Amino acid sequence: MIQRTLLSVSTMEVKAVPNSTTKDKRKYCVTCGTLATKEVLFRVIDATLIERYCDKCVTNVNI
Repeated sequence: MIQRTLLSVSTMEVKAVPNSTTKDKRKYCVTCGTLATKEVLFRVIDATLIERYCDKCVTNVNI
């Protein structure tokens, strides 16, 4: 597994359900697939990795 260092955890705005004429821009949890409420930034080598989690899964983030 790639070595990653936790930079920050922030709350993100949960967008409303889009109507059928617009693209769904909501973000989903990388672990369970529910709507994401937290955005987690990791430092990976020379880049920043962004992962999104729900409230339940963010407690299990592997630092």
